[in-house]
Amino acid sequence: MTTGYNDRTCTNGKGGIKSVIIFPLSAIATGPTLTANEITTLTVTGEVFQYKLKSNLSSYTAPIRVNKDNGTLWYEQTLNMILASDTKELRAEIHLLAQNEVVCLVEKADGTYVALGLDEGLQVNDASEYTSGVIKSDRNGHNIVLAGLENNEVPDVAAGIITTLLTQQSPAV
Repeated sequence: MTTGYNDRTCTNGKGGIKSVIIFPLSAIATGPTLTANEITTLTVTGEVFQYKLKSNLSSYTAPIRVNKDNGTLWYEQTLNMILASDTKELRAEIHLLAQNEVVCLVEKADGTYVALGLDEGLQVNDASEYTSGVIKSDRNGHNIVLAGLENNEVPDVAAGIITTLLTQQSPAV
């Protein structure tokens, strides 16, 4: 089917994600252009929002789904971001986030990026919550779950696109 795969030679697959760049799906002005499943051109209007995440808390999944009756396939993309803080500004930002379909460019542990929600967007899911915790050692913060269905596999994002988008970054909350 392809050139094959040898899992025995790939032993450095670190898990987890470092950060997420988020912007409204409607802010895509031109592109994206994909070459060999990598986004090589993308222009976004307006601000983008970067969430830098604590290690070993957040993740994404994109399992392939197949309708066995007719052969239709799609990808069920889910991003789970744990934000270990709470401010009135952050709550207001999450409220705005929940009102949009967004694209999420996810920085993996190795520093590379992938795009979730590129064609149809992700939306805040009912599983999202704010929690105060019970005891002093509990997390006081947010668990934001963004989910969507995409027709295509998760693409990589060229480093130059990330560099450009970070110049459009909103001030940190």
